Amino acid sequence: MKACVFSDSHGYAANMMNAVRLEKPDAVFFLGDGDRDIAELETKFPGLAVYAVRGNCDFRSERDNAMIVTTDGVRIYMTHGHLSDVKYDSRLELLTEQALEAEADIALFGHTHRQHMSENRGVTLINPGESGRGWYPGYAVLNIENGAFSAELKTI
Repeated sequence: MKACVFSDSHGYAANMMNAVRLEKPDAVFFLGDGDRDIAELETKFPGLAVYAVRGNCDFRSERDNAMIVTTDGVRIYMTHGHLSDVKYDSRLELLTEQALEAEADIALFGHTHRQHMSENRGVTLINPGESGRGWYPGYAVLNIENGAFSAELKTI
């Protein structure tokens, strides 16, 4: 399975739309702060599997703050990150603890608007950066197959 990971679109869905057209993913993981943008994406690509959590700016969203998705033997913990202290915890210890508690292989998060990929205690931590109109918009691509995965950070 190929997935695009987005976060922090903040009312600008065009970059996500362009990335989906380019990458042709099987799924999208959205990490919050652009709930209405995800509705637009789902309308434009009705067959696309979309998994989304709410961010700190998604005031009226009914989505959960965190979600666990298991696909092809890989367990993914998704959160926006504002409840995981990702802006102030440079080692991402709280996020790592949350992912370990969820028995996840990957922790996806946003909120900082900065791309990040690292490993902590066996958990791969990925922030796709912001997908909106920021200075360096980007996203991540996850390829998952038979319990293994690879990830790449990309710019828009």
